[in-house]
Amino acid sequence: MNLDHKCTFYLIPKEVLDDFIKAAQDFRRMQDQLDKDTSSRVLGDYIPEEEAMKLLGRGKTWFWNKRKSGELPAKKAAGRWYYRLKDIQKYIEDGRSI
Repeated sequence: MNLDHKCTFYLIPKEVLDDFIKAAQDFRRMQDQLDKDTSSRVLGDYIPEEEAMKLLGRGKTWFWNKRKSGELPAKKAAGRWYYRLKDIQKYIEDGRSI
């Protein structure tokens, strides 16, 4: 057994680890969903509201409230709302209350 390399271990609270794991799983789920449904992506970095609803598990009223309050910027084109994918990802990564 070669013990020339060093291993570093850190103790972190279980709640912090659980939050990190949940965020990683949410991010992975979001990536998987985008891989499955790339045909609905339009306008470059923007995704339609329907896709954002699936990723965050929220309905139209929730998105309307977030647009109205300015918490989640959106653009409207051809009668549909679009959100920047980066904003949706950041919303999940920041751990905001969803």
